[in-house]
Amino acid sequence: MAHGAGGRGGNLTGRTRTRTRTGTRTLVARAAKPTLGIFYATGTGNTKRVANSLKVHFGDLADEPQPIGASNAKDFEGYEAIILGAPSYLWEKHRVSALDFDTIEPPFDDFKDLVGTKVAIYGLGDQKEYPKNFCDAIGILWEHFSLRGAEMVGAVENKGFEFKRSRALKQGVFVGLPLDFENQGEMVGDRVEEWSKQLKREFFQEGSKNQS
Repeated sequence: MAHGAGGRGGNLTGRTRTRTRTGTRTLVARAAKPTLGIFYATGTGNTKRVANSLKVHFGDLADEPQPIGASNAKDFEGYEAIILGAPSYLWEKHRVSALDFDTIEPPFDDFKDLVGTKVAIYGLGDQKEYPKNFCDAIGILWEHFSLRGAEMVGAVENKGFEFKRSRALKQGVFVGLPLDFENQGEMVGDRVEEWSKQLKREFFQEGSKNQS
């Protein structure tokens, strides 16, 4: 899969032709590549819905969301930042699945392939039905992509949820954005919007600090 292949019709070369009045020259300029990639795995379609919402919030900064099952490690290249989304499925008593993310691997000859890339994660869970595994996929992906050398951003406070355990909770904060469509569906939109604002600062305004 090539970046930008989904949802962009017309010119497939990634180049736009512009004319100038400098003599008779015609300059060919390469279209700006989006700086943010969005990848997701989904079972019911909700993770994809969030990915599409994030695309709207980021506008032209983001490429079209892509299913991770149709992607590979090379598809992460060229982005300054990446957002990953995954649900948490309890296949067995102690094994949580992040679906297609379960089998993604870094290239063996370059284990630190994401050094210099910022990565944020959101995840879907059900805090009432699965209180001992709430949004575990966030933690699973956070651990994996940390090992790949990525700079992990997008942590949020543990507020407004009731659960027993979560692999996504580290040192008292969620290392990504937890979302619960089943029990808090009315809050999802606002949480995604606020997280998008946070990520715009963390992705593209590195070093800036909020003054209180």
